[in-house]
Amino acid sequence: MLKCRICISRCIRTIFADVLHLPQESRLKPASTSRLRNVSQSISLRRGHHPAPFRSYTAYAKNFHQNVPFAARCQTTQATSRIEPWSAPPRLPPKHDEDNKRDVVPHGGQDLATRETRALDFKRRKELNKELLYLQDPLKLAENTIGRLRNSDDEKALEIIRMASKRSQCTVSWNHVIDYEMSKGRVQKAERVYNEMKKRAQRPDAQTYTLLLRGLSWHPHPKETLPRALKIYHSMYAHNCPVQPNIIHTNAVLKVCALAKDMDALWGVTAKLPARGPGAADNLTFTILLNAIRTVAWHADEDLPDEGPVEKSVRRQRAVMQGRRLWEEIVPRWRAGNFWIDERLVCAMGRLLLLGSTERDYDDVLSLAEQVMAIPRQKQRLPGMEKPPDAVEPPPTSSASADPEESSTFSNAQVDETPIEGDENTWSPPEEDASFQTQSGPVPTLTPALANVFHHRPTSKRSPISTALPGRNTLSLILDACIRLHAIPPAQAYWGLLTDPSGPYNIQPDGENYHMYLRLLRVQRASKLAVALLRDIHSSDLKGMKILQPKTVRIAMSCCVRDKNNTNALSHAQGVLEVMYKSLEQPDVKACEMYLVLVSASAKRDFRASISALRTLEPGMRMLKNWVNYQFRDVGDWDDESVFELARKVVGACDLLRGVAGDRLDREEKKWLEHLKLGWS
Repeated sequence: MLKCRICISRCIRTIFADVLHLPQESRLKPASTSRLRNVSQSISLRRGHHPAPFRSYTAYAKNFHQNVPFAARCQTTQATSRIEPWSAPPRLPPKHDEDNKRDVVPHGGQDLATRETRALDFKRRKELNKELLYLQDPLKLAENTIGRLRNSDDEKALEIIRMASKRSQCTVSWNHVIDYEMSKGRVQKAERVYNEMKKRAQRPDAQTYTLLLRGLSWHPHPKETLPRALKIYHSMYAHNCPVQPNIIHTNAVLKVCALAKDMDALWGVTAKLPARGPGAADNLTFTILLNAIRTVAWHADEDLPDEGPVEKSVRRQRAVMQGRRLWEEIVPRWRAGNFWIDERLVCAMGRLLLLGSTERDYDDVLSLAEQVMAIPRQKQRLPGMEKPPDAVEPPPTSSASADPEESSTFSNAQVDETPIEGDENTWSPPEEDASFQTQSGPVPTLTPALANVFHHRPTSKRSPISTALPGRNTLSLILDACIRLHAIPPAQAYWGLLTDPSGPYNIQPDGENYHMYLRLLRVQRASKLAVALLRDIHSSDLKGMKILQPKTVRIAMSCCVRDKNNTNALSHAQGVLEVMYKSLEQPDVKACEMYLVLVSASAKRDFRASISALRTLEPGMRMLKNWVNYQFRDVGDWDDESVFELARKVVGACDLLRGVAGDRLDREEKKWLEHLKLGWS
């Protein structure tokens, strides 16, 4: 109790006050100046142990050193010491800490904001405890978390999960929060939630790592998230990790590597994959690899602007060779029944072949469709690319189901037990020869095995192989290959085979398929077929498909312009213009410009047909003129410059028709041309 000199002195004065008869000055005056420097006494006083004596003693010492008279010193001391010894210490104003940029509250007192915050936190915890009584089931807790996250109340959802984590395992709710933060692009906050989850003894499951790796692949800057993804993925191989990586985790981290264009990291991850078993590569793994090879080879043009055309061709051919080597690993696994091939994998390989610069690469796209989709070739093979003698005809077509478990052909197939070439435990990426690895040098040589990798057929007829089901992406791929090969009749045959409603495939084309087919008709200068196809698209739009766009009209009109030597091209262009008026809310300026070019080109052959065609354009020109006069900027995608260019072409077409026809124009035609010219001048 009595641990300081002031306490002892006060007790002694209280007991022996009458005996000592000390004068007032001697009782108040310090015995020596060393008492002012007593460290233990000052520390005890400053801690608030004796507030009243501290104030009187401080005031007395201050007046003593300033040579204040004795009477004044006593009055100051008595006025200061009127505070009761049991009263609370006064609150000192907070000091501002310049280093930490915050207000420092002196010891012994709390600011009002802190006390109010604690009161609110206590009240909020009390409410959450009441709510938590009805969330004892982890399923109910997960549903409550989802509802709060939909309302963007992630903080309260996280508080409830923290309180629930004290009594049970609620990993699913933590996963929902991590997925929510990743979907918002807050990678650091998602990682903090993940680390807090582990600190609160909540074991992450396989879905937790999947959400983390998948969320990192959604980030707009994958090069920044790649080190974090690799760190999380490699940590799963630790002996104390509760979850071992599966192929879903591998595909997620491979996607991050592909988006970051880091091929070294991508091949480093694939080197750890087993050759067979649950963690072996599947169709999605090879799809990511093929797309990564094509993306890196394509975007290298931006990174190497000073690269010549020869080096660019060699680099792209090197990527195609790497894809061929990878496909050489895919086909034996598919034939052995280790995984099933889907359209995405086939189109990824086909797009990589289109990156090449030789006709062999383009022709192999058709062979690829025949190999894994059983689509018969509509074009003969190039010379020297006939089928190998050991090849057999494809088995009857069996449409692959979207789920391999639902496909009876796949599930009942007898798996070929022939071991795959290579290591039995791990799968290594395809090796490359010396010419393949050099950045500069001759074009990589195509070996016979790689040249015929798309031509081989299974020699065993024990069980049919489940083929991939072609779709719109396959149709676009085949048309693109035919355009590069200038094989127009085979392309039309492919279009009829794949889009026939009564055929085995019955593919319903989308907008990109129609655009690709219109480009093919433009190469062939088939304006009549282009107009017929445009009318079919318009009839499909009447059924609610909404395929026809301004881009579609432009491609069809360009097909008519390319076919300008045809005497019926102008009438076909008028048909395109009529479909544009019926389908689009506003006429397309560029399509009207191409129409005027065709009118001017046909003026010398038949000026009266050109005048009639110019009258067909009058409704659209009237609408454009109203737009220029009244500035309806919220209508269409026009700009002033394009409209002015159209006006100049209208005036030029009027002058050309008057100059070509001369005196053969009647009075009404001359008046109409003059009125049209003045209206656009």
